[in-house]
Amino acid sequence: YYPHRVKAPSRAWHPHTPFHPAWYYEPFELPGRRMNASRGWEIYPQIIFDMAMRIKNDYRNIPWFVAESGMGVENEDQFRNREGTIDDSYRIRLISEHLWHTLRAREAGANCQGYMLWAFTDNVSPMNAFKNRYGLIEIDLQNHRARRPKASAHWFRQLGERRELVLDIDDEYR
Repeated sequence: YYPHRVKAPSRAWHPHTPFHPAWYYEPFELPGRRMNASRGWEIYPQIIFDMAMRIKNDYRNIPWFVAESGMGVENEDQFRNREGTIDDSYRIRLISEHLWHTLRAREAGANCQGYMLWAFTDNVSPMNAFKNRYGLIEIDLQNHRARRPKASAHWFRQLGERRELVLDIDDEYR
């Protein structure tokens, strides 16, 4: 998702300027918004619930699913802990919040059929190769492409085993 927020224009449009839809709006940035600095993308998990209710109420509650949920992070090696594991708590938080809103939508009657991560392993992007890492499993390009689970992989495995989502956050946009 890419939130595109707008507000009423704060100035009058010049009458000699050719017509453009921007006559009627100007960009708006939500105060206090969370961003993925590596990609310049806003993180707004509530959108899952909002869109689910829109699909339910305005589109006859057709079946749908969440696809490619996740976040790319540049230079993820900086988050490697003493044990050699990438501590991607930021990814755990993002997935937790998005899953929570997905489950909330299902409980509210949305016909959501599933939730899929962006990628299980770090993947090659046509835009930037391996610059941004997306997966739960690290692919170490310097060590024969060795695969190592990140903290999020261990968390995701426990989530599957326990089948219980616990949110450990205090976020006003939750």
